[in-house]
Amino acid sequence: MARVGELCQRALGYVVRRIRRNWWLDRVCIIFLVCVVIVFGVSYYFMNVMANVASQRSKLIEDALGHRLALPDVFFLFIGHIRLLWMTDMFDALMFVPTAALIITHDRPWRVVSRLLLSWGLASLVRITTVAITSVPDPRPDCEYVQGNVFTTFTLHRCGDAIYSGHTLIFVVCSLVWSSFAPRNWIGRAFTAFVYGLAIAGSLIVIANRAHYTIDVLLAWYIAPGAWYTVAWFWYWHVTKKGRLLKIEFPVEVGRHRDSDTEEKCQRRRIELGLMPDGTPYDPVALYLGAMHGREAELSPPVSAARTAEKQEVDGAVPSPSGTPNINDECVLTIGESSSQAFTEDFSSKR
Repeated sequence: MARVGELCQRALGYVVRRIRRNWWLDRVCIIFLVCVVIVFGVSYYFMNVMANVASQRSKLIEDALGHRLALPDVFFLFIGHIRLLWMTDMFDALMFVPTAALIITHDRPWRVVSRLLLSWGLASLVRITTVAITSVPDPRPDCEYVQGNVFTTFTLHRCGDAIYSGHTLIFVVCSLVWSSFAPRNWIGRAFTAFVYGLAIAGSLIVIANRAHYTIDVLLAWYIAPGAWYTVAWFWYWHVTKKGRLLKIEFPVEVGRHRDSDTEEKCQRRRIELGLMPDGTPYDPVALYLGAMHGREAELSPPVSAARTAEKQEVDGAVPSPSGTPNINDECVLTIGESSSQAFTEDFSSKR
């Protein structure tokens, strides 16, 4: 029991240290993450609204034809029709579990979360513009249309929710998280290949259940990487290179990606990014002026207090500690006034 208690105490200590080291955020980063979550939630909500609109519009096709119609699809000829719609949601869960494990064990977890939500949110904004623009008949003959209010109805697998596949979007984004943030060793590569295998299998399950046309699945595979690398480009140039959101980008030390990185590697990254150790952008002019100022301070000899007092005593102007004029000051003033008066009288006699 003592051994178990010691192990539990060590594990708890490790978790606490990791939270303080890798998960702790400052006020600016917390505000940023709250804004990211809000933007993601708003985009996902309006994507649901537009999917409801598409479902109601697709019913017009059935009403006009008098029966349900599925568009011809090449993959439908080679992939048999199955009625296991729950498997599409199961593959979502299978993608979320390893991705969540990667985020928890990553040395920069909030960076992964930010990139994931921003990419997913951007792709959802794109889906808002496509899902209800062109209404197509649903490929699944037993789907259900949305009858209620489009703003308050939340459902899955509705009719008309076609272009493009939201399930496949989740598959691809989670796969891109692994390909970008997985450990650079054989374990990371093996898990990345496994996750991509799950994404491909999930895409085939979506087609086999006739939840989407093949074009919907392919568009998800095209759009999700575009959203992911757009966010990555923006993040690099406007967050990493600018030294912003340091507790998200570099929670431990500027330039350190992993706890195992050496100090030399961190220094090399800072040089490549043009960042100082405190995260501010590299300014060669300021560094040069600071170095010159420090050099001047080093070269100038220090003046001792005794020497300063001696010089002031020779000059005859030693200030008193209380700040009031002392006898030396009065002598200097008297001599100065006498000299000025003598010069004035001499000048007047010459004239």
